[in-house]
Amino acid sequence: MKEKNTIEKYAEEILQGILEKIGSGTETPYQYRYLVEGFANYILIEQDENRDNSILFYTSLKRYSSPKEIVILNFSTLSKEEKKTIANTLQEKITKIFFTEAFFGKFQYKTSVNIEFEDYTLQFKLVHEARKAELKNRFDTFMEEVINHPSREMEDGEIVSFLDKLFDTELNGYTAIQIIAIAEKTLKLYAGKKDWLKENARWLTFKAKYWKYEVFYPLYYDEKRPQWNIEYTLKEGITPEKIDTDKLTLYIQQALWKIKYKQYSWDVKSAQEDLERAANELGSEKAKQYLKKGTGELPDNLIHYKDSELEADANDVFATISLKIKQETAEAYGKALDFIIALLKAGFPHSYQIRFSSKAPKHFLDIKGLAKSSTHRFFAQALQYETLHPKLEKYAKVAMKEFEWYTDVEEGEKSCMPGSYAVFGLGLTDKKYFPLVIEYFKLVDDEHQMVHKNFVIALIEQYGFSAETLPMIYEGVISSQDEVIFKSLTESMKNPENKALLNDFLKDKEDYYQEAMYYALYGKDWEKKK
Repeated sequence: MKEKNTIEKYAEEILQGILEKIGSGTETPYQYRYLVEGFANYILIEQDENRDNSILFYTSLKRYSSPKEIVILNFSTLSKEEKKTIANTLQEKITKIFFTEAFFGKFQYKTSVNIEFEDYTLQFKLVHEARKAELKNRFDTFMEEVINHPSREMEDGEIVSFLDKLFDTELNGYTAIQIIAIAEKTLKLYAGKKDWLKENARWLTFKAKYWKYEVFYPLYYDEKRPQWNIEYTLKEGITPEKIDTDKLTLYIQQALWKIKYKQYSWDVKSAQEDLERAANELGSEKAKQYLKKGTGELPDNLIHYKDSELEADANDVFATISLKIKQETAEAYGKALDFIIALLKAGFPHSYQIRFSSKAPKHFLDIKGLAKSSTHRFFAQALQYETLHPKLEKYAKVAMKEFEWYTDVEEGEKSCMPGSYAVFGLGLTDKKYFPLVIEYFKLVDDEHQMVHKNFVIALIEQYGFSAETLPMIYEGVISSQDEVIFKSLTESMKNPENKALLNDFLKDKEDYYQEAMYYALYGKDWEKKK
């Protein structure tokens, strides 16, 4: 048995390790953000099972953080009773500093502490009721001033602390329905600010996922860590009757958010697995509905169609449209287009994808850089039927929407706005679709889409440079922030008449757009060559 002062020394070393880990946080409550009362609300002290004498510290769930490590000589030789004494001593010391005003900025109003030594564990939770009441008042004020009756805008970064408190039902007393409604309202408030919307949605999905692992799964699932994976298995004795339906509602919603605001290709698969858990293990009829037919907000005659030429199904939760062409005819593709148009008009997500099945040879538009996706293939097939071109134009006008994307392409160089494939194909087919092309260029998100620059190149190669094509070429060039030199345009400027035509066209345009157009012709030396 180690002497008492040695045990005390070990406990003090561990405590200092904790304080160093959380030392980078706020020094005083609320100095960083209006709703940030402190840094840590979770501490894990873990004896590393793979290294003797190694103690690891985490201040958030292990899946989201890297540990601080200290080495305490001979720690692995301690008995269970000695480790128990150290754990109890740590509980006393952590509790003391938690309630000491000088340390308030290092802790949130509540902190869960897990001590996991090799043969002894201790868990405890600390709550500072006065600090909780103060934070609740601040949260209510924030809700009133920023969300419910906005008198000021949310500042950069405030979304993080706000969502922390929104998902903290111990603090706010909200039900799942209230949390969902407030989260949706918050996103709508900033829907017009594309970067804010994207950032806020990203944080919403992250915080909802964190809630899943921190709150929901520990209630109903056992966690196992075979090698690098983490597996969750339903706890023994858990039946649907024992599930908190309010928490289950929020669990299902976090899956829906993950689909709607997906950042990675695996997000949809992960969300589907969550819904399958809810349906098959937790007894949710709502989750079963989402998996089978979507939200249920769209009537069956809109989401299902079947005849001898076409089978079509849609799920507005996963934003997928499944099309099986049984006969390669204009009529079959026309019915498919009618199916899609009706869905979009009824509120089906504009960011969607087509799962396309056809026995026809694979065919795609002859434009460089386009993803050879299932959605692309469907529209390339439909474009082969001239009788369908008016219907494809109708589709494009319904489908085109800024900040929306076909979802079977990873965000990046090949992502494109809904309607793109139809517009590209029609624009290269007939000059009568120039107005549609111009409408497309004016609407496209020039900061996040690049692939249409290759469409501009194809248009120039197809139709050349003239008074008729110039307005369309101009809109195409300025609709992309990607700095591209169009060599065919440069070549056309060797004709003095074309150069005069361009200069006359640009003379009344804003300087920024003039520069963009000249750069597309001459590159960085455009001022000397124009």
